[in-house]
Amino acid sequence: FFGEVHENRVNVIVANLSVTDKDQPLTPAWNTMYRIISGDLNGHFSIPTDPTTNEGLITVVKPLDFELTRSFMLIVEAENAIPLAQGIHLPRQSTATVSVRILDINESPEFNPNPKTIKLEEGLPVRSLLTTFTAQDPDSFMRQSIR
Repeated sequence: FFGEVHENRVNVIVANLSVTDKDQPLTPAWNTMYRIISGDLNGHFSIPTDPTTNEGLITVVKPLDFELTRSFMLIVEAENAIPLAQGIHLPRQSTATVSVRILDINESPEFNPNPKTIKLEEGLPVRSLLTTFTAQDPDSFMRQSIR
């Protein structure tokens, strides 16, 4: 499976995972649970199940930063929500690899520090330099100037 998402976006679906379950649709035996078993150490994604289609909806729940990580390789497990019938010895789960590509967006410069506190002496002459500000562009892969 493959998906992509712009950095800093949350509550967006990156990919729909489909499984085949031969039980009667919309019954408890048909329901599938999904979980990420590898590739998401910081908990950026969740996978709720769509109750109508039984698909796993890989969703971004924590903002992603293109400058830190350009892609994720998730290992996802799909498992029957209820135990298999007695006498069935097939595995209850199946795994799949999901590649998620992070897309860069142009982000605003950031002041550092923000807020900035300064102390002034009483009686400074007009047009005195009070302080200087520093801003950095988080888009380290784009050559841009700040003004």
